[in-house]
Amino acid sequence: MSGRHRFAPRFAFVFMVGAAFTAAGCATAGAGRVTPEQAARADADARRAIANEQSISAASLPQRTVAVTPFRVNSTDTLIAPLGYGLADLLMTDLARSSQIRLVDRLQLDAIMRELDLAQSGRVDTTTAPRVGRLVGARRLVLGSLASSGANGLVIDARVADVATSELRDAVSATAPLDRIFDAEKELAFRLLRDLGVQLTPAERAAVEQRPTANISAFLAYSRGVRFESLGDYGAATQEFRRALAIDPSFQLAGARLGSGSSASAAQQSRAASAVAQRVNGTFTSPVGGANLGGPVDPAFPGGGAVTGTLIITVTAPGGGEP
Repeated sequence: MSGRHRFAPRFAFVFMVGAAFTAAGCATAGAGRVTPEQAARADADARRAIANEQSISAASLPQRTVAVTPFRVNSTDTLIAPLGYGLADLLMTDLARSSQIRLVDRLQLDAIMRELDLAQSGRVDTTTAPRVGRLVGARRLVLGSLASSGANGLVIDARVADVATSELRDAVSATAPLDRIFDAEKELAFRLLRDLGVQLTPAERAAVEQRPTANISAFLAYSRGVRFESLGDYGAATQEFRRALAIDPSFQLAGARLGSGSSASAAQQSRAASAVAQRVNGTFTSPVGGANLGGPVDPAFPGGGAVTGTLIITVTAPGGGEP
């Protein structure tokens, strides 16, 4: 990712020293059940950060403090619309595997977006990114988009914005059919980690390589839950996380959101480097087997069966150069 751009100029200025919300927001990504006390505290911190906005210095934020905002979905398809939230959540989880990165807590990012009236649309763009980054205490903001491609394909774009310098790196794109969307997300995760200068340990790499579930219906339910959670509708979010776990009892992320564990098998836990796509002339070939679309039928994703074969994911950079 060699190209660089600038944010919209109206947010090119820098403030002075940070607020309490900034300091509190970067400990972990946060993946557990949201309690009423946590939600109330996050909302209060968000309002405090906005009230103290003039004292926040973007330049003082550590280089590897990162926030991942919901992906913009360029589609009217209600099926894939929640994926903008689910994919951002999964990407945040993968980036948090590295001990070298401090991820802004999801709950605090959601609270800021609600206060700024951005949660409903989930859209953080080059105009609003610098302000969001300062308020949540993130020097780097990952902005993404998701769009339909062909009959069943999806295109994911992601780019890294530097809140302090107003630099916006060119997008890295990954294309995959819906049932192999995790392969595309993993490629983006590795590219973004490399762009952030992170050297993964073998254990961290193996953790990033793990697929959260083999069932797309379960992930769609989980994505809807993440969206409800971002809107502050924790009751509806809980229902969707329960639906995801009912479809796939081994879905650990859904279990964590419910404050419970899951029964993932040892084989599912040990998916390792062989699942990472290997690069050949800018093209990535994944040897991972087919995704399981079976299990309980989700009304939002009718059908089932297994899909097998080899997926080709093409990752491109502007100008055809090395991303």
